[in-house]
Amino acid sequence: MNRTLTWPPRGPLLAASALLAFVVGAGTGIASLAVHQKSWPWLVLALAAPAATAVALRAGWLRSGFCLGWIAVVLVALQTLPAGDFVVMSNTRGYAVFGFCMAMLIGMVVTLPARRRAKESESSTRPI
Repeated sequence: MNRTLTWPPRGPLLAASALLAFVVGAGTGIASLAVHQKSWPWLVLALAAPAATAVALRAGWLRSGFCLGWIAVVLVALQTLPAGDFVVMSNTRGYAVFGFCMAMLIGMVVTLPARRRAKESESSTRPI
């Protein structure tokens, strides 16, 4: 049984890759939130790293998994803590993180690959 791995992955390998991308995106989101309040250069780094990763990943399941992992962590962090505290404060840096979160969501959705349609000639010549 000589199997060669093809790229992009298909089937269970695609699902595992998307799940791994989700976990990496969540880890990147945690790291971004950990440093975003330190200073402005840290905020730029906290937002540039996930942006560069999202651009570098192939559009589709991998990019969607990474972006959804990052977005999920940020949206959970935007909620108030039981003690009344916030992880992301409502200041300029907090709004920048939230705005980038929305931009990443829009960018992920816009770059999803279109579904392929069967050509008219292929559908009409198919045996019944």
